[in-house]
Amino acid sequence: MLVAGIALAVGRSGSDAEASLQTSTTSTAVPASTTTLPPETTTTLAPETTTTLPAETTTTTVVWNHANPRPLPEKTGKGKRIVFQNSLNWVWIVNENEEVVKSVPVSGRDGVPKPGKYRVMSKSEFSQSIFFPEIKMKWSVRFAISPNGKNTISFHSIPTCAWEGGHCSPVGPMQTVEQLGTFQSGGCVRMLDTDAEFLHNFVEVGTRVLVLT
Repeated sequence: MLVAGIALAVGRSGSDAEASLQTSTTSTAVPASTTTLPPETTTTLAPETTTTLPAETTTTTVVWNHANPRPLPEKTGKGKRIVFQNSLNWVWIVNENEEVVKSVPVSGRDGVPKPGKYRVMSKSEFSQSIFFPEIKMKWSVRFAISPNGKNTISFHSIPTCAWEGGHCSPVGPMQTVEQLGTFQSGGCVRMLDTDAEFLHNFVEVGTRVLVLT
């Protein structure tokens, strides 16, 4: 009985020893690493720009001719008169009522005669050059003296004489109708034949002539 009790005591004692030898393991939690993200960036777009293109320009060239005559310049006097603008090679015929009865292209000589006021001195249906008698013209209306002082300046039709090499060749006009409006003359003012006839019949000796630059 005594032996069995000791054995029991020893057995219980071992069981407790085993229990006391057990170790407790404490887990230390490792904090999770924190990743710092860069701050978000905001992209600001440039404002939209509006480009205004220049408006297209249109150049219109006005062609002045018998069908589209030039208007009478301002301040050319009053009453019945002839207005000749040398630089434009243009003539206006104005009646007593300030009406432009004709506005036509002509061919003169640059700077001849000088700008100023003149009057019709004489007129004739047929005439010719005093230096070259073969040069013929019609419906002459004389109103000034040439720069050389030896002959007159007149409005008249395009002369008949095809001028070549200092003399007339076969009879023909000295210029074309299409050349009216450009400088072609040696001094007088050439006109379409029907315009020259109208002017010849319209004026009388003493009718005023105004020459503009």
